[in-house]
Amino acid sequence: MTANIVAFFRREPSVLVAYAVLMVILAIWVALTPNLSLTSLTNSIGAKLPLVMLAIAATIVIVSRGIDLSVGGTLALTNVIIARGSASDGNVLLWIVVAIAVALIAGLINGIFVSLLRLPPLIVTLAMQSVLVGAALYVLPTPGGSVPSWFSRLSLTLVGPVPLVLMLMIVVPLLVWLPLRRSRFGTALYGVGNDEAAAFVSGVKIRSTVIGAYMLSAFFAALGGIFLTMNTVSGDPNIGTPYTLNSIAAAVLGGALLAGGRGTISGAIAGALILSFITNLLFSLGVSSYWQYVVTGVLLVATLSVPFVAEFFRSRKAAPQ
Repeated sequence: MTANIVAFFRREPSVLVAYAVLMVILAIWVALTPNLSLTSLTNSIGAKLPLVMLAIAATIVIVSRGIDLSVGGTLALTNVIIARGSASDGNVLLWIVVAIAVALIAGLINGIFVSLLRLPPLIVTLAMQSVLVGAALYVLPTPGGSVPSWFSRLSLTLVGPVPLVLMLMIVVPLLVWLPLRRSRFGTALYGVGNDEAAAFVSGVKIRSTVIGAYMLSAFFAALGGIFLTMNTVSGDPNIGTPYTLNSIAAAVLGGALLAGGRGTISGAIAGALILSFITNLLFSLGVSSYWQYVVTGVLLVATLSVPFVAEFFRSRKAAPQ
């Protein structure tokens, strides 16, 4: 087990750096928050769960050498469908299923336009973002709606001493992604991202793989919307806008390469938590939250440079003296 972890970090040095940065941020934040209680920690983790899911969504598409700018719209539409529907009949589980189905349809459309019509992913998903935000405004023109109290209490639930939201952050991605990663689809996804022509020659079904990537991205974005609704207990059609670029930034911080072929779910989780805890840390330090963007930019550049620095030292070591 330990050998596998060491081998993983050797293959993915950016992920190792991301977790090292996360540990430093967490240590400083905890030190500056002496009265930190389990309840406040649970609340803090719960607030970060939506971005974690969207970072995973972004990573999956980036691995396939694509981009998905519609994840924020998917999150917002999921949020308002659940809040509006639950307010009318209280059947939150039914509206969760409806929201996931709508998200998968959006992901399917993205994948079809990108893979079959060969349109640029940036344009396709940006257009889908506009459609989804418009649909969210139609469903719920102004913030409102509600969810059952039992659903909102899940964000504060403890399983023994462990917050349920922390378990969801780890278990849900593993249950969904791990079987897929070890399947032919997972192999095909990374193959398409590394070299589409070579993947095609090897028998990979390029179109179905790309469609699957966008549908899986939409699914995780919908999960982000579900967890967001659990925290906010209401709906807001404009709530997804900041999540779109933050999800991509989190994916890159976690080691995903925009050129495709590289990215991990564990890295996406680390990247999302780094972005989220930066806000907490700056607040504890009494620094304006506007500096979050400066710090995020510096971290992005530093993280992106890690593979190139590592390759530089490897080449220097291998070069004849």
